[in-house]
Amino acid sequence: MTDHLSGAAAFPSADSTIGVAAGPPTIPAIVEITPLGTPDDLTDVDRRNDLAGLDLIPATDPVGLIDASTDATTQQAQILIDETVDLPLDTFVVTPQRLVDGSVLFHYGIVTEVTGRVEGAETATDTARLANATLPGQRFRRAEVSWMRTHPEKYLPPSSGARIWIAEGEHRRRALFLDKMADGEQLPIGLDMNSEIVFMPYSFLNGDKGAHASISGKSGVATKTSYALFLLYMLFETRWGLRARNGNTHDRAVLFSVKGADLCVIDRPNNRFVDTDEVGVIAKAQWEALSVPAAEQHPFRSVAVYAPAEDAGANTTPVADISVRPKTDTHPYGWSPAALIEHGLFEYLFDDLESGQLSFIEQVVRVQLLRWAWPVAGDSSGRVVFINPDSMPDPIGSTWESASRAFRGKSAQPTNAGTGKVAASLDDIVDFVAGKVTEGTATYDPLWTGNVTSATTQAFVRRLWKATPRLRRLIRAGLTEVDLAKQVSVVDVHALHEDAQRFVVASVLARVWAQHENSTAAGKTFVVLDELNKYAPRQGGSPIKGLLVDIAARGRSLGVILIGAQQNPSGVDRNITNNASLEAVGQIKSSESSELGFLPPAMRSRAQTIAPGTMITSQPLLPAPVPIQFPFPPYATRYAEVLGSPDDAAAAEALLEGM
Repeated sequence: MTDHLSGAAAFPSADSTIGVAAGPPTIPAIVEITPLGTPDDLTDVDRRNDLAGLDLIPATDPVGLIDASTDATTQQAQILIDETVDLPLDTFVVTPQRLVDGSVLFHYGIVTEVTGRVEGAETATDTARLANATLPGQRFRRAEVSWMRTHPEKYLPPSSGARIWIAEGEHRRRALFLDKMADGEQLPIGLDMNSEIVFMPYSFLNGDKGAHASISGKSGVATKTSYALFLLYMLFETRWGLRARNGNTHDRAVLFSVKGADLCVIDRPNNRFVDTDEVGVIAKAQWEALSVPAAEQHPFRSVAVYAPAEDAGANTTPVADISVRPKTDTHPYGWSPAALIEHGLFEYLFDDLESGQLSFIEQVVRVQLLRWAWPVAGDSSGRVVFINPDSMPDPIGSTWESASRAFRGKSAQPTNAGTGKVAASLDDIVDFVAGKVTEGTATYDPLWTGNVTSATTQAFVRRLWKATPRLRRLIRAGLTEVDLAKQVSVVDVHALHEDAQRFVVASVLARVWAQHENSTAAGKTFVVLDELNKYAPRQGGSPIKGLLVDIAARGRSLGVILIGAQQNPSGVDRNITNNASLEAVGQIKSSESSELGFLPPAMRSRAQTIAPGTMITSQPLLPAPVPIQFPFPPYATRYAEVLGSPDDAAAAEALLEGM
């Protein structure tokens, strides 16, 4: 019998000696085994790692080898790092291999973890023996790589033992799928850890292929709102955004300032964005790295700031309630009784209409208000007079659509104030409604209740009375709504009660949504809203939550883009966060890590300690999350940044004079 590897005689079997006379023992022949050429190839040539003659093989020195002692899969692999190289986290790498047909396959990945140890140490005390050279060992460092892409697209593992390089030039373009982005749609979303631009296709943000952004992280640490502002700045103030938006001058953005009045000064220069401040020097270099030249590093230019009108009587000239900028440079906002009724904003006075039949009676009352309300002759402040429509010559239907058509026609035939009850404030409206739905009152009308029980009507009225003092200042004659005339509109709500904040956010968004649904919006509208967990909680329901869920589901096709932020993603309705194409995570609580399923375990753990100004981003085109940094802004993001240096004394005096 001959050995199939060497052709030498094989060892004799035990049975071959049976029946043979005893004699001197025989020495079996030694088996000769031909050594293999490589650990992964049964030939004398390492075919997969032979890169001679292949195109685009990097000319620089490799930074390591694919670790042959662990499994290399189509999703990740370990790298043995060369001792002459420091390979930090978040570095993009590439490794090629020759396929059986002679073509080349490139694997592109990102370093997600780096470890180091001494091979030979088995216990902790071995460390001292290794240090004293009484125990042999070999120090090594190893990196974990998550694969982002193969080119061409073939789902094969990388070659074990293959060389690996830092992805530069064309290889970095491929790693970040820039070759898959159409000309002009590349939108920078930050800088990687090597200060190179990370892009996102605008088509995945504007609704063509995807829409919306979700930003999560701790309050005050994760810089959620700062990153949302950075995205808007790239869209509206740089050539990148102008080119991606095809120069559309009709696109708009609305920002709700829910935590202080910080967003109300983004049209002011930041006093730290100067050459004499180290923060400003670093920031300017980062903006340059983003290909935003110094001439384009300025505050937001087309900004309108809206603040709630100060509490006052009906028909009083409205004055903005704000302290961080001149009142004369701020638009006071609110809603007249006519606007409240015509636009169906009555439902946003409540936040818990899901219990019992409260939602039903609210809908009935909303339609009845529209049927009964008439404009007052000779009045331009938005007062209405309530008149029974059944007493008028032309009948008005009992549906919202028919009542809306009738209301639009009423402007041509306003009514004298003496013909009915005039409403000039929210108190007037609430008093009128309470009389209509409460049994036993002189004006009670069962048509206003929808035949619900008296207990339901009483609960409905109690909610109205509770809401009135909280929203009184926002609804009175003489107030005007938020008008998105400028490119960026900041709506300050921070000083309002939570019920009033919900009403303002819902009412502004309802108008934006209606314009897009009716195809009267000329461009896209980007909505920046922090504390999404307050407006669209995962549990329960409310009118504003329903509106936000609708925007998340259909905004992509209608041109309304939600850039939402939240401290606790577990508290936000999943229908909103799951519809976001761009996800960004700053430093986050450990209890929220279960919500970060798009992050690999190493990055999920890292998100709990990540530094301010750094976000981990995930987008549809890139299958692996990418950490990014974004620069300190040239615009002020808080009042102290406008008035924070002695050099701003003159500007401060001028600002205070206008208040």
